[in-house]
Amino acid sequence: MKYLIHNKWRIPAVYMLLIFAGLQIAQAQQTRTIDGVVVDQATGEPLPGANIILQSDIFNGTTTDARGKFTIHVAKNQWQQDSLITSFLGYHDRTIAVKEADQSHTITLKPKAEQLEEAVVVARRIIAEEFTIKKMKQIDIYLNPIAKADPLLAVNAMPASTTTDESASISLRGSSPAETGIFFNGVPIYDAVRFSQLNGIGTFSIFNTAIVERMHVFPSNPPLEYGNTSSGLISIQSKSDLPKQNQHSISLSLANLGGQMVRKMGDKTGITVFANYQPSAALIGVNEQAFDNLKSFYAADAGIHVQHQINTKTRLKLFNYTNLEGYEYKFRHASFSGIFDQQKRRNFTIINLNQKLPAGEFNLNTGASFSHEKYDYGNTLVNMDKQDLYAGISYIHFFDKLSVKTGISNDSRLQKLDGSFPVFGYALGNDLPAIDYAGEKSIDVTEAFTYGKYEFNANWISGLGIRKNLPYTNQKNYWSGQWNVNYSFLKHHALNASVGRYHRYALPNAETEKVTFYRSDQISLDYSLETDIVELTAAAFAKNVKFDQTKEHVNGAELFTKLFLFQNRVTFQASYTLIDARRTTNGSSYSSPYDLEYFVRGSLKYQHHSNLDISLIMLYRQGQWYQPVIDRNYDAALDVYEPVYTSRNNMTHYPDYLKLDLSLSKLWPVSSRLNIIGFMNVSNLLDTENVRDLTYNHNYTDYTYDLFSRRTVYFGGIVNF
Repeated sequence: MKYLIHNKWRIPAVYMLLIFAGLQIAQAQQTRTIDGVVVDQATGEPLPGANIILQSDIFNGTTTDARGKFTIHVAKNQWQQDSLITSFLGYHDRTIAVKEADQSHTITLKPKAEQLEEAVVVARRIIAEEFTIKKMKQIDIYLNPIAKADPLLAVNAMPASTTTDESASISLRGSSPAETGIFFNGVPIYDAVRFSQLNGIGTFSIFNTAIVERMHVFPSNPPLEYGNTSSGLISIQSKSDLPKQNQHSISLSLANLGGQMVRKMGDKTGITVFANYQPSAALIGVNEQAFDNLKSFYAADAGIHVQHQINTKTRLKLFNYTNLEGYEYKFRHASFSGIFDQQKRRNFTIINLNQKLPAGEFNLNTGASFSHEKYDYGNTLVNMDKQDLYAGISYIHFFDKLSVKTGISNDSRLQKLDGSFPVFGYALGNDLPAIDYAGEKSIDVTEAFTYGKYEFNANWISGLGIRKNLPYTNQKNYWSGQWNVNYSFLKHHALNASVGRYHRYALPNAETEKVTFYRSDQISLDYSLETDIVELTAAAFAKNVKFDQTKEHVNGAELFTKLFLFQNRVTFQASYTLIDARRTTNGSSYSSPYDLEYFVRGSLKYQHHSNLDISLIMLYRQGQWYQPVIDRNYDAALDVYEPVYTSRNNMTHYPDYLKLDLSLSKLWPVSSRLNIIGFMNVSNLLDTENVRDLTYNHNYTDYTYDLFSRRTVYFGGIVNF
């Protein structure tokens, strides 16, 4: 029977394939292909995202890729008389004959004149920029299929990311997310995720990529111009140039309704406003099995970004963000089964002033963040209020080959906590004993720094910096130091070596009840090769971290390759990361949660000339460590069981983690001002049962797997005009 069915469909299938092949051959015979690049007329820089459409058929169009390159197919009978219309925001449209474009392969666009004087104020630079391991522009985030247009999720595509929980809480090179510094316009953001939990883990970041200009990632040895950071660092800079023209966009998807407006307010001011509302009904309805434990969620956020050029040498930027969110999911524990309810509201404001001087720059960065969080489940009820205040000033002076930056900052944090907590960690039911608690913890860190960078020649650059805290009562007295060397050779190759000692204070979280002080000694060596068709990076690193009564030693290595194939229409990338991480507490040695023998990523992206992008993204890693239950004790007074776990030096792994995602997007460039984007994502395409945790029955004699997300379908569209 199977043979009959097989043959039943074989002939129609072959017939359809022949028809399809014939159509492709016929199309190839009737069209000609133009390959080219779009660049800035003044600078020669490529323009990614430029629109190219046929004058005779506006629905036959394409856009340039991250390198400004494009491919478009033109019917042979239109070859002699048709033209290409090329457009890009802030540039004059250009119409060029098809046959001329085919001969030159380069289309230059002229910037609009009203923007030339505004370019006098240059964007603020990170003094240690040459020692950045990864630089991303806005377009890089949008074009990264792993990022889902989220800046922090874009970091997860790097081999340096050792995040193990499908979140935007970034672990870098085997360190806890609590050690990763995240800065927006020079101001630290300690709570950079949405849908966060008590342990600080969140699904998405709070950053809107539409206002992001660039992002620098330092997975090891964070630059000392940033303070209170002991592991890696992510620096995000918002747009500095004023908008060249007004823009609007509307987005609609299974779980989001949003809008954005970019306005040029005269010659000196630009404003970006965005808002989103995220209900859960449609997403859960389409993916009922995937969200079996999720009852509901909601989120609403809004932001405003203002740029004002006071004069040709002074620029002011302001960013304000507000977020409301909540979710309810089914929480299961041996002693409790019910609803976990989380609610949160937050607002923060960041103000930056940049003054360009004859031989340097002055910067003032300030930030204020206020939030309230509530967590309610079983006999636990937590109300948490947080206040973060930051102010920093710095000055950078440029000599001939030497640059020196110095500054001082104050980072003040306050956390107030009140509510009821379980008396016993194994007894979480509504009627089980709880204790009331109210208290607060604070951190007030003032630090001064000086960093110098010297360019010996076009190939050698070295940097040296120190950072010193001004200790208050009960604070450690510490010095941080850093040395960097960058060597470029053979045109496409570079080596980056760094060594340093770093410090950080962290407020309590679900894993610790007190302020934690981290000290981290690090050394790293990074190699990179970049050509038009291949990118290759390799790294080796080591860290010695000390916090509370624990010492952690981390060794690791990374290998990454990216290939641009078939005239950049196909992009393939793969990476392998190895982390050897051990902790020692009170003489007992055991594996860190990030002790992983293999962490493999891969992606394959195909860009069709019709602006259809198809991507497959794979992540495969060793399962996380956990402590199995080996026995239990019955508590007769409470009528619950207390589990007995194996010792930490006898931990074992969950099953390996494997996730394959499919991403599709299609761009329709209707005109130079109007385009439509449709997208669909299938997360966990193979519906793999990846284990997050174990949930035991009431007496710990059996358990079920608590899984990461199952197969999830998400789709929507964006209209830009």
